Order: sequence, then structure tokens, then C-alpha cells
Amino acid sequence: MNHNDFLKGTFDPFIGHKILEIKESYIKSSLDVEEFHKQPMGMVHGGVIDTMAEAAISYAAYFTQEGQWVGVNNNTDFIKAVRNGTIICEATPIKLGKRSQIWEAILSNNGDVCARSTVRLTNIER
Repeated sequence: MNHNDFLKGTFDPFIGHKILEIKESYIKSSLDVEEFHKQPMGMVHGGVIDTMAEAAISYAAYFTQEGQWVGVNNNTDFIKAVRNGTIICEATPIKLGKRSQIWEAILSNNGDVCARSTVRLTNIER
């Protein structure tokens, strides 16, 4: 199954989150900022950025690691406000284990880092 079929009918396409590339120990995704992504002060809601990071990392583990991986902890540092443009999420693993994994995502907007997220996954098939 390709990753576009995998996401069909799920939350990600609903908010415009797209997987651009998945390979061993790497994922890249994007989201074009729309008005509905913003909170009342005109900045992208932090939950949108959290969602991008956790979803991308979970999908990378699903497609490249054995088992069924789900996020159990997400820590995101917001570095710079996002108001428009495209958000790019690129994630790589810090530690790959059979029962748990830790990944880091760097999110950027218009060439500037806007957030960093660390996500811990657990394998629920073990």
C-alpha cells in the first residue's frame, strides 16, 4: 500500500497534511497553512504542529519498522510563530528499538525552524 492510500479518509487529508517522502529512518511531510489552521490571534494553532510531528513519525515507523507503532509521548518546543506559507516536517530517529522508539522532528516555515518535536512510540504488537 502506498502512503497516499494509507491516509485516505483519515484526519491528515482533512487538515491538509501530506506525506512527501518516507524512507528508512526518515520522513518528510507538509501542510499548506489555511485560515482554519489558525487560532484567534492569527498564528497556526500549536495542535496543528503537534499533529504533523506525531502523525509523520508514527507513519514513518509504521512503514519502515516491524510492528504497529503508536505515539505515547510528544514534547514540542515552539520556536517561531507561523502565520502563512507551508510548514515542512522532517523527522529522523534518535533511538530505534523493538518495543520503543524515540524520533525527533524539525518543522520549518518559509526556511525558518518554527518548532522541534520529540515523540516516543511504543509497539503495541509486542
